[in-house]
Amino acid sequence: MHEKGFTLIECLVALLIIAIVLASTTKAITLAINDVKQSYEREAANWIANNQFNSYRMLNIFPDLGSSDRKETMAGIQFIVKTKISPVPNPYFRKIEIDVSKETQPNYILFKTINFTSQY
Repeated sequence: MHEKGFTLIECLVALLIIAIVLASTTKAITLAINDVKQSYEREAANWIANNQFNSYRMLNIFPDLGSSDRKETMAGIQFIVKTKISPVPNPYFRKIEIDVSKETQPNYILFKTINFTSQY
């Protein structure tokens, strides 16, 4: 006589398969969440760099040569902003390099921009 139902081994195999699927799904979700967090940080760093460059343009400032470091907070994240002003062959122009990194990881640059400004 055959009884209906699953054997203990069949149930254990099914549970193992479900556990593997859930573990891989959890890993994928974790990676997606981390990617969103990094994108958020990079976007905030982008805003900081663009604000820095646009302040030169809006205030009509022809920057002096040299480098500077400063701290800034955007979106609840502490950043380090490194600005380097370099000469170019034309003395009426300046090259502006802006590097933005998190305060907790100062050697990892989240966003870097290189722009030029002119004296007029």
